[in-house]
Amino acid sequence: MDNLVETLTKFHREIVVPDIERIVGASEQRLHDEMHTLFDALAQRIDRLETEYHMIVVGLKRVEERLDRVEQRLDKMALRSEFLELKARVGSLQEQVRALESQLDK
Repeated sequence: MDNLVETLTKFHREIVVPDIERIVGASEQRLHDEMHTLFDALAQRIDRLETEYHMIVVGLKRVEERLDRVEQRLDKMALRSEFLELKARVGSLQEQVRALESQLDK
């Protein structure tokens, strides 16, 4: 019986354990390689997203600058329109004043 236990222990130590270590070691290496591959892919995607983010920020800044210029033009146009309207009203008032003055002169 002792001889059987000794033989099984020796078999386990010399055959089973090295096989398990080889299998687990290979699995660990594959897992390690897959993790590095996934990490590299994620790093590339993050780099691409950062680049796109910076491009979007620059583009948005240009849009905001153009919008500011458009708003300035619209403000000028509104002021010009108000000026022309006031000028027309002043002209109308001047005509009314002339009409009243001519009635007073009669």
